[in-house]
Amino acid sequence: MLARYRQLLATAIFLADGVLVATAWLGAYWLRFRALGLASPLGVPPLPFYLWTGAIVTLAALLVLRTFHIYRSARTARLGDELFALVQGVGIVTALSALGSFFTRGELSRSTLLLFALLASLLLCGSRVAIRYALRQLRRHGRNLRRVLVVGTGEQAGSLVRKLREHPDFGLVVEGLVAPEASPAAEVEGIPVLGTVEDLPGLVERTGADLVYLALARSEYRAEEEALSRLGDSTAAVRLVPDLARVFTLNASVEDFDGMPIVLVTESPSQGWNAVSKRAFDIALSTLGLVTLSPLLLAVALWVRLDSPGPVLYAQERVGFNGRRFRMLKFRTMRVDAEAEGEGWTRPGDPRRTRAGVVLRALSLDELPQLWNVLLGQMSLVGPRPERPVYVDQFRASVPRYMLRHHVKAGITGWAQVNGLRGDTPLDRRIEYDLYYIRNWSVAFDIKIILLTLARVFRDASAH
Repeated sequence: MLARYRQLLATAIFLADGVLVATAWLGAYWLRFRALGLASPLGVPPLPFYLWTGAIVTLAALLVLRTFHIYRSARTARLGDELFALVQGVGIVTALSALGSFFTRGELSRSTLLLFALLASLLLCGSRVAIRYALRQLRRHGRNLRRVLVVGTGEQAGSLVRKLREHPDFGLVVEGLVAPEASPAAEVEGIPVLGTVEDLPGLVERTGADLVYLALARSEYRAEEEALSRLGDSTAAVRLVPDLARVFTLNASVEDFDGMPIVLVTESPSQGWNAVSKRAFDIALSTLGLVTLSPLLLAVALWVRLDSPGPVLYAQERVGFNGRRFRMLKFRTMRVDAEAEGEGWTRPGDPRRTRAGVVLRALSLDELPQLWNVLLGQMSLVGPRPERPVYVDQFRASVPRYMLRHHVKAGITGWAQVNGLRGDTPLDRRIEYDLYYIRNWSVAFDIKIILLTLARVFRDASAH
């Protein structure tokens, strides 16, 4: 019954999407030629022409959207991923429409196509938000639920049960746990243990379970094989939860490689749309910073040049994204012969600093030339601070997971720095904050770190 309901809902959403795409097409025509009254060299095109092309565009849109697999039942899928897939689909259809118009006689107005893309994206995304909200409200009130059995009684199963409880809007109700073998445990996380893997087919029928999660430790692989075998002729859907409890993960996910599921254990968040949005953010703000701060940059450059002999800028080799080396720029804050006796950390009251360098370092103004590194794509505005190659070689041999911080671009500022971990501070604490940033990256998090950095700079300026 529930499977039939899911199919009916998916069909209804599919048909509704067709109606919304057609509405967006006709709405774009009306806005372009009726409401806005924008002039066209060819005059107002006949409505029947746009009706015929609208029918073709609607059919193409539905075919394109189906390729993104957005009509499957996916209670635990992220809303943001679905909305991005819808926008991508609309973009593809708009591009195909523009291409078709170009190779015919160019009868489709470009402004109409842009209006269509905007309206279709808004209507489709708005419908998904409304549908998600309605379904989650139903599930919170005990409707549209799926019964779940969890195979396992260990840490993996307990963690899964807790996560399912944290998301009642998913509508997944755990009926009970299934032990890999006879166990004295009567319950786990308040959920009763109903039996063992041998009893699994009967338990599925007795509880009416629609979904079975296999949440077993890697050492329990025989129980996993037996559970899969016993569920071979069951109507319940089966999902496998990989045991990564003893593996350090970084943005772990699963991808499909030609039909083979691959678990990504450590992965950079700077992939796909994330990479595009972060790069666009970096380009926009670094360009703005270089333009608006140009008088300050010039003044600091003159000060450094007049304060002590030597170049204005100091270029130092650092290790960045994926271990690539680059030349990081800074305003020179030390004497030219500061490293005559070898490289070393700066320290409070360092006698090698110039008079200008004392102030520039205190206010972090010596880092401003790195806006150029950001614009070139060698760095990001926010990320783990880059280290010299000699230190990287030392740290990677002695500090666990040190190289994971190079899964993102190095930054001018970072989460560790705004929490007071700058310069010669405990490395393990800095790594902890860097990895937290990588796991939880978002544009909003970057903005928060930039604002905290500016607040710290102004606070330090007031103190001086």
